[in-house]
Amino acid sequence: MRSMMKSLGIAATAVMIGACGTQTDTTDQAAQAAQAKPMLNLSHIQCTADGQVDVHFVLLFWGDSTPPALSGTYNGGSFGPTQQDKHSGNVWHYDVFLPSGFIDITSATVGSVSLHNPSEYAGVYNCGGGVQCDATPPVAGLLCTDQPLKNPGLECGFFGLNPIGKDDNLTGLSFTATMDAFVAIVKSGTHPCGSGNSAYNIYVNVVAGDTLSTPADQNISHVTYCGCPAQ
Repeated sequence: MRSMMKSLGIAATAVMIGACGTQTDTTDQAAQAAQAKPMLNLSHIQCTADGQVDVHFVLLFWGDSTPPALSGTYNGGSFGPTQQDKHSGNVWHYDVFLPSGFIDITSATVGSVSLHNPSEYAGVYNCGGGVQCDATPPVAGLLCTDQPLKNPGLECGFFGLNPIGKDDNLTGLSFTATMDAFVAIVKSGTHPCGSGNSAYNIYVNVVAGDTLSTPADQNISHVTYCGCPAQ
């Protein structure tokens, strides 16, 4: 009887150890699976020799198949699609080049993988070229006002900036910037702000040659260029 009880005890202990081992293995596998899930990180932002801002992204745990292009948004608008330009181990590298000035990366995606650390490293990157100001620019994109801003002084003054130029009597849904500017203000009509309002499209860190677009489906009437705030 004692021998039988001892055998049963040993068997029960073996079952318990086996169960614990199975649970540990399952936990380890889950951790490995979670670790291997693709992740998109903003690695760093730095100046290039030719005066641009290099925003460097890394895609981790993707595998050996070539990943899709990267696209995203920043305080000055959108960027991409940008193809990967380097592959080392399980890391794929992307470089996005932006004009000098204040840079805040607000989003980015590669396929279904979203940026893990948006807005990290946000700051002023004065890399040469463009109009560089020691000031935080306005938010890029649509601006609606209940009254038109009737001249460059009022348009730039709305953001506390000084006017430095204007392209007038324009037409079409897009226009190529003719000068560098801290901020460019594209004026069209009322869409999509609604009747009685004025619609503007705001661009920041503009360099001559950039494409500026209307905020909606109405022709551009003019573009106002703004420099730094008055000292």
